[in-house]
Amino acid sequence: MATEIKNASSLKLQFNKGLGSNGKAVIGSKTFSNLKESSSADDILSVANAIGELQKHDLYDVVKIDYTSIS
Repeated sequence: MATEIKNASSLKLQFNKGLGSNGKAVIGSKTFSNLKESSSADDILSVANAIGELQKHDLYDVVKIDYTSIS
C-alpha cells in the first residue's frame, strides 16, 4: 500500500509585467519555500499582499503549492 508524506509547502507570487511583443501578458513569479504548516489561508494571503505591495509590478495571483511524497 502506498504511503503519503506531506512535505513543506511553498508560496508562489505571480506578477503582471505588462504585454509582450506578441500582445500577450507577461507573468513573472517569485517563490518562497518552507511555509509553516500552521499558517491559515488568510495568513498566507495577508503576507502575499504585503509582499506584493513592495514589488515593482502588480500582484496577479497567489498560489500555495503543497508537496507530498508517495512511496
